[in-house]
Amino acid sequence: MSAPIWALADDVARVDSYDVKIDAPKNVSDLLESYLDVYRWRKQKDLAVDDLQAAVDRTPQDATNLLNTEGYFSPLVKATLNHAGDRYSVDVHVETGPVTTVRKVDFRLTGTVNDDVPYRDNLLQRLKTDPALKEGSVFTQSQWDAYKRRALTALQNRRYAAAFISESQALVDPKANAVDLTMVLDSGPFYRYGEASISGMQRYPEQIVRDQIHLNPGDEYRRYQLLQLQSDLQDIPQVATAIVDTQLSAEPPYTAPIDITIQEAPLQKLGLAAGYSTNTRYRGQIDYRYNNVANRGWVWTTKATYEGLEQSLITELAFPKQEDGYNNKLYVNADHSDVQGLVTTTYKGGFSKSRTDRDIDRTITIEYQAERRDVGDGQIDTPHALTANYKWVRRDLDSQRDPHRGNVLQLEGGGASGQLLSTQTFVRLYGKGSVYYPVGETGIFLGRLELGQNFARNPDGVPTDWLFRAGGSGSVRGYDYQALGVKADDGTIVPGRVLATSSAEYQHPVYKDWRGAVFVDYGDAADSWQSWEGRTGVGVGARWISPVGSIGADLAYGVQDRKIRFHFALGMAF
Repeated sequence: MSAPIWALADDVARVDSYDVKIDAPKNVSDLLESYLDVYRWRKQKDLAVDDLQAAVDRTPQDATNLLNTEGYFSPLVKATLNHAGDRYSVDVHVETGPVTTVRKVDFRLTGTVNDDVPYRDNLLQRLKTDPALKEGSVFTQSQWDAYKRRALTALQNRRYAAAFISESQALVDPKANAVDLTMVLDSGPFYRYGEASISGMQRYPEQIVRDQIHLNPGDEYRRYQLLQLQSDLQDIPQVATAIVDTQLSAEPPYTAPIDITIQEAPLQKLGLAAGYSTNTRYRGQIDYRYNNVANRGWVWTTKATYEGLEQSLITELAFPKQEDGYNNKLYVNADHSDVQGLVTTTYKGGFSKSRTDRDIDRTITIEYQAERRDVGDGQIDTPHALTANYKWVRRDLDSQRDPHRGNVLQLEGGGASGQLLSTQTFVRLYGKGSVYYPVGETGIFLGRLELGQNFARNPDGVPTDWLFRAGGSGSVRGYDYQALGVKADDGTIVPGRVLATSSAEYQHPVYKDWRGAVFVDYGDAADSWQSWEGRTGVGVGARWISPVGSIGADLAYGVQDRKIRFHFALGMAF
């Protein structure tokens, strides 16, 4: 710390900085450094010495109050201001004394909950096992306050929405270094749901909101169900915001009518987007959505995407969520691509059912697909298939935007029958897993494994979407986009029946939201496991954790190709 500078101005001694030494146990010194004025002011410019002396004088009382919250009710605190030449310093010495422990606990429930003996006993059992109430445990004010909130919330969350704390006391015995705790919770009456009312619906039929309400009048009140209903309503395209609340009746019969307030989304939406990726090059997209087809809340969406290597046009009709939690939609697609010499034109039409339960997504798809595939040397394949596919994805991450710990698992299974509108019979299985794990205090390890196989006698009769290629960002870096597969005589890369790729990456912060990365990728796609060879890519990269997620740039070396390639992806919606 720089030497303090002080001077006389208008007969008032002032100091620009001073040293502070706190002699106390580590857990106590951290607390005092966070809140004591004498520590927080140590770099303040032009501070009057009289003000500093006043802060030193009140430090023992301020420190004692802070220590009381941590269970130290008989501490000895001394604070002195020292002055030598042009230097000032503050010494704070703390003897915490013995810590105060919980000696006795008096916890009771009153009210209607006592008429429901099994429910009361189960609730009491859970609440009394909380560490904050354990006899002999260290008492702190913060833990005691947190426990009171947890206990009250536990009672209010189910049945007893109007519960309140009727008595709360922590009686400290300084001589015995003990505290006696008393808390009485009054449950209030048992509440059941009443009728649901909806306000704010003018542009769309009220039924699309009412169909999401599966809480019947007379059912017991459960707070988490109301929160889930609010979340479900927020996911409806026609809803901009939704607020779900209850009005608790003060007189019998004790009901909780549900009030739903909706702010509607616009009837139509036009979206434009532009971006660039080293996989598919420049990208432009336009999409249009109409939220009330046939005045029934059906959503019609059309989206056109142009990329350097791939183009697509899709139109779909999505229906409101069903009582079973599934969203249904009909769709028609047209896709064209020219990647690694393989030119494909594909037409699709199908029906899908999807459902999201917290961290798990499920999708069932029935689709008919017809394709024209130019595999080089004048050979044209025209596979078609009526397929069924099931996709399951589980996300267990500490953050969706910037995960540091957790994992993502994706599993798929599907196929077609040669006896039913398909060129041939095949079954396709696919799985991908990613893991995020913190390294040290700031580093992150990312691991990925991807496996797939199509069980078909001949890949010529299988549409490209149901086969595999690898290479590029998100696959094996150091190789061009979809450059790993089955190589035809003219150099065209066609998809194969097997896939295996993996990746290991370490990221480390370098500046604010920027990270550096080192990685190694390994994998390949081939026609069979016997011909699968494996390709290695190694490199370094940079990551920017933007408000919408991670954007990365990588410089990768393909070991087998002996070439350096740059991989970059950036998208911007406007």
